[in-house]
Amino acid sequence: MTRLVFAETASVSEDPDERHVQLLLMRGHLMRLLEAVVPVNANEPPLEDDRLVIRVRALLDEEIPGDAVRAASLHRRMSEVGQELLAVLPAVDASDDVVNGWGRTVCAGFDSTRIREAIRAAKSWEQAGVYPHPHTLAAVTRALSGYVTTLVPYVSIHMESLSAGSRGWSACGEAIECSQEARDVAPGEGLKAAREHAYRLAVHTEALLRYAEQDCERDGE
Repeated sequence: MTRLVFAETASVSEDPDERHVQLLLMRGHLMRLLEAVVPVNANEPPLEDDRLVIRVRALLDEEIPGDAVRAASLHRRMSEVGQELLAVLPAVDASDDVVNGWGRTVCAGFDSTRIREAIRAAKSWEQAGVYPHPHTLAAVTRALSGYVTTLVPYVSIHMESLSAGSRGWSACGEAIECSQEARDVAPGEGLKAAREHAYRLAVHTEALLRYAEQDCERDGE
């Protein structure tokens, strides 16, 4: 499946919604491939050209454009670097199964316990009507924002296992969209508004985490 995503014959959809999901899926596969070629052990020699890694990370940092022409350009560039990463993998005997295995390592790499701790803290403050120290609130909010960014690609990959247009597929897409909106919106003035903002982030992060873990469980079967 990974190789098909980056095939030269792959094309970007003309439908704006399908195109957005398609690019999210491609971004998720790129993240998996990048983790597969960058050693987990810092003492191991790199398996990739540093310039390639820089190019991939730059593409992963780009916002998905709504404009069809710019979206097609991003799709083409991600396809090109994806093919280059796949070309590196055979040197370490990495088939699609190994890529999927690395994907599970990445999933195992995000700390579900730590994410849940941040979720629990933000939700408890709002539900109990208490105000944490502003520095603590700011730190948890930053962490939750980062978790949204981290989890979205894995949820996008989970969508790939679902039937397009199905209820589950639509729910995944909605979870991604709502979480990104919650992350990007600026909180209102005051401690109460900041607490409410953290609570909304916690709710959406929790939804993403459930989908991301489902993808890990499915890969582990």
